[in-house]
Amino acid sequence: MRVSLTVFSIPCRSNMFPALDTELKQETLPDPYEDFMRYHLQYYGYYKGPTCLPSTVHRQIGAVSRDSLMLRSPFVKSRQLLYDDIGKVNPRLREPQDLFAFFSGNALLQAPRWPIECEVIKESIHHIEWVPPQPEYFYQPTGNEKIPEIVGEEKGTIVYQLDSDVGSLGNFSSFLHLLYCMPTEDSYFTSSRVGGKRGIIKELSVSLQGPEDNTLLFESRFESGNLQKAVRVNTYEYELTLRTDLYTNKHTQWFYFRVQNTRKDVTYRFTIVNLLKPKSLYTVGMKPLMYSQLDASTRSIGWRREGKEIKYYRDSTGDGQQPSYCLTWTVQFPHDQDTCFFAHFYPYTYTDLQRFLLSVANSPIKSQFCKLRTLCRSLAGNNVYLLTITNPARTPQEAAAKKAVVLTARVHPGESNGSWIMKGFLDFILSNSPDAQLLRDIFIFKVVPMLNPDGVIVGNYRCSLAGRDLNRHYKTILKESFPCIWHTRNMIKRLLEEREVLLYCDLHGHSRKNNIFLYGCGNTDRQFWLHERVFPLMLSKNAPDKFSFHSCNFKVQKCKEGTGRVVMWRMGILNSYTMESTFGGSTLGNKRDTHFTTEDLKSLGYHVCDTLLDFCDPDRTKFMQCLAELKELLQQEIHKKFKELGQDMDLERSWSDISLSDIESSTSGSDSSLSDGLPAHLLNIADELNQKKMMYKKKKKPLKSRKQRNKQYQKNTLMLDSEITEDAPERARFPSLQKHPAFFRTSENASSSVINNEKPRLSKSQLNGRGKSTSLDPTNMTSLILAKNKDRIQKQKPGFTVSCDPKKSTNPSQEPAPPVKPSWSRSRCSGTQGSHRTAVAYPSLHIYTYP
Repeated sequence: MRVSLTVFSIPCRSNMFPALDTELKQETLPDPYEDFMRYHLQYYGYYKGPTCLPSTVHRQIGAVSRDSLMLRSPFVKSRQLLYDDIGKVNPRLREPQDLFAFFSGNALLQAPRWPIECEVIKESIHHIEWVPPQPEYFYQPTGNEKIPEIVGEEKGTIVYQLDSDVGSLGNFSSFLHLLYCMPTEDSYFTSSRVGGKRGIIKELSVSLQGPEDNTLLFESRFESGNLQKAVRVNTYEYELTLRTDLYTNKHTQWFYFRVQNTRKDVTYRFTIVNLLKPKSLYTVGMKPLMYSQLDASTRSIGWRREGKEIKYYRDSTGDGQQPSYCLTWTVQFPHDQDTCFFAHFYPYTYTDLQRFLLSVANSPIKSQFCKLRTLCRSLAGNNVYLLTITNPARTPQEAAAKKAVVLTARVHPGESNGSWIMKGFLDFILSNSPDAQLLRDIFIFKVVPMLNPDGVIVGNYRCSLAGRDLNRHYKTILKESFPCIWHTRNMIKRLLEEREVLLYCDLHGHSRKNNIFLYGCGNTDRQFWLHERVFPLMLSKNAPDKFSFHSCNFKVQKCKEGTGRVVMWRMGILNSYTMESTFGGSTLGNKRDTHFTTEDLKSLGYHVCDTLLDFCDPDRTKFMQCLAELKELLQQEIHKKFKELGQDMDLERSWSDISLSDIESSTSGSDSSLSDGLPAHLLNIADELNQKKMMYKKKKKPLKSRKQRNKQYQKNTLMLDSEITEDAPERARFPSLQKHPAFFRTSENASSSVINNEKPRLSKSQLNGRGKSTSLDPTNMTSLILAKNKDRIQKQKPGFTVSCDPKKSTNPSQEPAPPVKPSWSRSRCSGTQGSHRTAVAYPSLHIYTYP
């Protein structure tokens, strides 16, 4: 760090950064702190002087202007000054968090902040929303799809490539290039700025040789874009390489890029060569998305499914270290000289979210019951928004009685389908529909529409700028490394202290299954047995052509302990879910074998609201019908499982005592180990600490039995006696009085009696009161303490007995608890976590009892 600061403090700054010469020549601006204090004092009548600034202040402003380059440098990190505009020097003070609302009537959108290594084009990318008039069916494989051989840049021509290495440059130039090239897996996030990398944006596409040159021009350096390299291997054939998530070498799934200089009625072939997942929806008919700007401007046609000869296959020319997979498809562009986009799914960017929130804030009606705040700021400094939606309560008692519902989305930035479901939910809950008004009357909705804005901005598929999967770190204590997750969990924790949270749902996308489904957490409390499955079953009935209850899973795996649904479930939220929405389409009902559109996903947001009303209906008829149906489905599933195993079972007696986790398979999600662990910038520190620990780590001594410890103690005592005898012969006549107090005599007698399998004799005084030198029989005391604790618990909670633990029940005749109306009381929240009560400790006995 010392060397880098020395390098950037040399006088000839303009020679190093010629693009910033104009900044030093701009008109000086007043100090924001001076302006604030002057207007503040004028408002309260303490300052009545002229509005012009004194000469001393002008001299200070000149000094600030002269050093503006250093202040704006990304290597001098300031927590106080913010710079919003790309081309202007406009410093302002940072507002205090959680003390202000956003999007006032004349407010502008916050420009996204990028890592300083990322080049960003200045063009604004915006797409229209459009719903195809006809269903878009899956591609039907013919079996004759061509599998192109991967040629690579050795035989092809690179027509587009992001900088990813240093190259053969000079010493100082190599240093600068290293600082400003695309991040790699060995680097980590340091700082950000609006507009990303400084300086002139280079043209990465090849230069056309004339109007007859039909080379496609690629671009992905815009918000949510992802394309690392394009290689032309034939006249109309290109091999594409996706960029991995920043600061990692994994997660190539999301793609979103632009092509220009198209030719009509010509078949192009695109092949993505570095995908990592062995299974994909492209193998069962999913098509890529294409967007034509000419069609959008002239015919109002937006994103549509396109592609033929679609094939997903394993690359046989790989190096063998990590298997890679390829996706190839052919397409014909609708126009000559058109600008088209390709994407894995319908994009939904951070700017799209801000435009939507701005429209909500500017609405005089919606802003009355929807409050926007900043939950926190991400690593790059982008706002993570929190929406609180509820109708104002008439009385404090009515406000306190409202239950809460928490919804989050886009913890995985490449799963944009979560944002479209969230948009449909917000459109409905903020409408003037009677059902929406009723929901706002009885609930408080806490909504975090984009948990990982940094990943969305840079075009990541799964990780944040920490290089880690945020949905594996909900238990984190690293507030600075994972601020979005830490603040979300803390917000829900505070909410649970105030009121009951009826439902938590985190919206995701799924790349290997069709339809929409939920992952939940199986409940072991017999009072609420199968209750966590009622909401998904109701949702499947309300959206039968989109939602599949058969694909739902309620198994809690050890590798998913850090996910949002499991952490919130252990915090006390019974109905804690992860909603998985396919990138493909539906295999159900009227929408069978068709792709989902944005309207389909938004309609599911409405169905979530509709199901909430059914779930909380005071008339429990629907709830009890679903519960009875769930028990019948479970019986059938158990019978099917035992039939597969070749065993017979009496389902009328003991079917309800079978562990549900033994029946269900795993959630077949992604491998959490791929993005688990410390954030990227802490890995080097952790390695150094581990090496130091190994150097100074001492070999543990083997544990000894009580008999061996007694022998060692006696041996040490004899050695100490002999040493004292040699030093003081006159003391040798009274060794027992000086070296064996009552404590040691009692301990030795007790230990010897244990060795001889005899019970130690206790005096009457020892039974009545425990002294420091008393050793009681642990067997008798354990039974005595357990009996007292049992009596105390039954007195405090008459309906609870110690022996009726459902987890340990082995009685085959025990029937499931009768269905009762759930009370959803706050005391239930702690019970779902496992009832962690304070242990009653007896230091002299070394016995711990748990009521």
